[in-house]
Amino acid sequence: MGERPVLVVDDDADIREAIQDALEQEGHAVELAADGQEALDVLETGVTPCLILLDWNMAPMNAEDFMEAFSKHRLSGQVPVVLVTADARANEKMSHGFAGILKKPMKLEALYEVVRRYGGKE
Repeated sequence: MGERPVLVVDDDADIREAIQDALEQEGHAVELAADGQEALDVLETGVTPCLILLDWNMAPMNAEDFMEAFSKHRLSGQVPVVLVTADARANEKMSHGFAGILKKPMKLEALYEVVRRYGGKE
């Protein structure tokens, strides 16, 4: 297929799988990671996602720590990272370099719009 995948990073397996199912039903390729370190490991395998959907509150590596490490990665600046969070103060986190925010619980249309805007299929 050759399409660059969306990398979904969330420590909640149910959320990861729900996002994966929704995106795959729309024809998108998806890679999964359970935390920031696992996401960096996925990137080191040579995967170049079109977009990273990143949960804020994860262990052992949360979104803030991921963004710090990712800022030094070869793909930094080439792959947009969208924060996925239920935090009411999400806008305060934009200084970490996120391209956008998806609020939980997320509506499917909001998810699809973010993927269309930042790197999915036209």
